[in-house]
Parts: sequence; C-alpha cells; structure tokens
Amino acid sequence: MNKKDGFGHEKPNEGETNDWITPKWVIDAFDSLSDSMFFDLDPCISMTQPWLTARNGYNIEQDGLKQKWDGMVYCNPPYGNNVNVWAKQMAEHGNGVMLIFARIETHVWQREIFPTADGFLFPDRRISFYRPDGTKGSSAGAPSAFVAWGNKARDSLIELVDNGRLSGAFLDKAFYTGSRQW
Repeated sequence: MNKKDGFGHEKPNEGETNDWITPKWVIDAFDSLSDSMFFDLDPCISMTQPWLTARNGYNIEQDGLKQKWDGMVYCNPPYGNNVNVWAKQMAEHGNGVMLIFARIETHVWQREIFPTADGFLFPDRRISFYRPDGTKGSSAGAPSAFVAWGNKARDSLIELVDNGRLSGAFLDKAFYTGSRQW
C-alpha cells in the first residue's frame, strides 16, 4: 500500500476514529504565553471538542482545508493518509503550530515540513491523546513533534521549553541542511 501523502503506518492502526484530541496541558502551556487563548484558529476541531484549543475552529463538516485561515493557527490534523495537505496548508499560511507524528523519514516531512517550517520541538515523551468524549487514550503509537511556521510560533516553542512548560529538544530550521534558502 503506497502512502506517499501521509504516514505509512496509519491504516493498520486505525480504530474507530482518527479524531484524537490534543491534551489540555499542551493547550494550557501555549495559553500561558498569552493573556487569553494563544491560538486564533484550530481548523481541525472535533465535532465534540471537550476543551477549546483556539478562539475559533472548523470541524469535519466545515472542512478546515476549504476555509479561510487567519491569525495564529493550531493544527492537530486528523490521522490518516492526508497529513501532507494539512502540512501544505500550514506552510502556505505561515503562522502556526502543527502537532503530528515525528515520522521524519516520510514524504510529508522530507518534502513539505523540513523545507518550509521554522522550528521543531520533539517532546521527551510520547503524548497521550484524548478521545472526542474527553477520555484519555493510551500513549501514541509513535513519537510526536510540534512544528512551527513563522517567527512567533517558533519563538513560542523555544519559550515553552525554556520556561519548562514543554520539555524536549528544540531544533531550529538552521539545522536543516537540505534548505537552499541559507
């Protein structure tokens, strides 16, 4: 099975949903950098979002890929073989943070993320995502990464690591040697 547009491991691991909610502690960490909510838009909210991730959001029926994106975007895309279209949209928007599996050998990382993103935070532990009903799932089947587009998003990841709200290794775009922009 060719999965050039996403991660090559999802189909066998799909269960009853590809809708996995970001833990509230992650959103709280970002919100600690702001007087209110850090993110303006989440184009991938669940139909039964148990907590807000941004001031505004689009659910599956509204199709966040077809809507206008404004401000600082938070994107934890639906897991499946279309991760690349979300990464392309984030790169085009250029202002936000995406939380995805750190499958850095995949097409999406090599062709969409590394060449366009401004910073990368690889958490020092696997993230346990939540189901749409708010119950905690087991830890993810793969490591995750926060990917930043734009200086504000990049700087926020650095600040969250520096102040201990998120822990892991931050890598700047300057470490990406495939970029012809440097």
